[in-house]
Amino acid sequence: MKNKTLSAVESFTGGLFCSTIVNKPGASSYFLGGMITYNSNIKAKLGIDISNGVINNEVAKQMAIKGREFFNSDFCVSFTGNAGPNSMENKPVGLIYIAINEEVWELNLKGTRNKIRALAVKFALKKLREKGLQC
Repeated sequence: MKNKTLSAVESFTGGLFCSTIVNKPGASSYFLGGMITYNSNIKAKLGIDISNGVINNEVAKQMAIKGREFFNSDFCVSFTGNAGPNSMENKPVGLIYIAINEEVWELNLKGTRNKIRALAVKFALKKLREKGLQC
């Protein structure tokens, strides 16, 4: 899909998605930028409702919507969840949510912290390619 733009709002991936995107030559033609909202208070500053925690589909969706608005991009991907090593919000390690615009996926990934982060980025890239974005 030509002339479509991309942005990102990351939490547990800590910038891995953005780094992966910009490692590929030509990314500047479609990638507008990203935010790392690792701390919950930063999500709240963006206007995201974190009253029910940050590991859920609604937060992922809001992150993508707010990012898309901020960057004025065609697509915004967001990542929220728990890569470990400890449980958060009484939710298991590996429970993550990825959103692209208003579509959200819930995944239960296994592996080390870095493996979970890498698998999440790989999943998001696959979904973006399915939507026609050449990234």
